[in-house]
Amino acid sequence: MIEQFFIATTELVAMYLMQSTKYTDRKYSSIFGLLGQPFWFYASFTHQQWGSFVIGFFFTALWLKNFKYYWLSPKIKILKPKEYHFLIMDAVNKLPKDIAYNDYVDYIDRVLKEALHIK
Repeated sequence: MIEQFFIATTELVAMYLMQSTKYTDRKYSSIFGLLGQPFWFYASFTHQQWGSFVIGFFFTALWLKNFKYYWLSPKIKILKPKEYHFLIMDAVNKLPKDIAYNDYVDYIDRVLKEALHIK
């Protein structure tokens, strides 16, 4: 019974964090997912639920993949809103001058600043 509580708690927290819009929250999803795996294996083995036991290996592999991506891979640079704005506006300004988009450069600039909450 106690192992089911830990499975539910760790896996629900992991799933919640995985759906977050913040990179730092998603990063911790693999930690909680991996914390629940020993309980998953113990519960499925002691209750002879062999299907769940086998699925536990797949979930462990997925959590390890997530852990490798967020913790062991080269760090992803998270841009600040002003940096996103600069990159997009730089790309817009590099469009050929004969394209109709150039008529909307000011509009694109204002919409981007509003969307990225830049004053």
